[in-house]
Amino acid sequence: MKKLTLSILLVLSTFFATYPQSYALQMTNNDLNCYLDMFDSGKYLIKMSYKNAPDLMMSQVLSFGEYNMEDNGDYKLTDGTNEYVITLEPVSGNKVFMVRDGFGWMQMNYFVRSSEKPSSPISILDDFLSREELLNYREKIKNGKNNFRKGFYQSDFNPNFTFNANENGTYSIKFYSLELSNGTWEKENNFLKLKDNNLASDFFVLVDSDGKLKSVLMPGDFFLSNFSKVR
Repeated sequence: MKKLTLSILLVLSTFFATYPQSYALQMTNNDLNCYLDMFDSGKYLIKMSYKNAPDLMMSQVLSFGEYNMEDNGDYKLTDGTNEYVITLEPVSGNKVFMVRDGFGWMQMNYFVRSSEKPSSPISILDDFLSREELLNYREKIKNGKNNFRKGFYQSDFNPNFTFNANENGTYSIKFYSLELSNGTWEKENNFLKLKDNNLASDFFVLVDSDGKLKSVLMPGDFFLSNFSKVR
């Protein structure tokens, strides 16, 4: 019986195996797209893009890391830098996945296969900080007590990527009309520690001496972007 059960699991694993392909999330925000690329190396990439953007400069990587299939058939995507988990439940083989755990706006939405080829080359995964590099960088700059001004900040790279730290200790990160992340913030030395309401992970923002904020890392940023206060 054990051999039979193992054989069935192996067959199911092969049947539902995810090959290199791309998925599009069914979103209610009409001006945005969200894509999931899954590579045969066991790695994934999730990126956001603004539909009316003339080129790829308006695309932003949201998460990348490794995926694996659980015993129950779900796919577990583990972010490579902040180590939060996004869980996908197959509802139609490997053609449609429901997001069971992840960012709040993703949950109960569906990734639908849009192409049998990833929309991004796997080499793009080499362009971002590794977790080890990120932790080493944070350690070097953690000491200090720069003054933090609560309020609304815009990315110097893209003014439609914003961070708002409210007086009541809550925050909101937006990409165009979509609220990417929300939760609570607290100041620790030179950092703001952000705790997302839906993820078991903390994000960090550096409070710089010039009054700007610097992502180290916030959701949706992998280039240590600067944010300037606008109000």
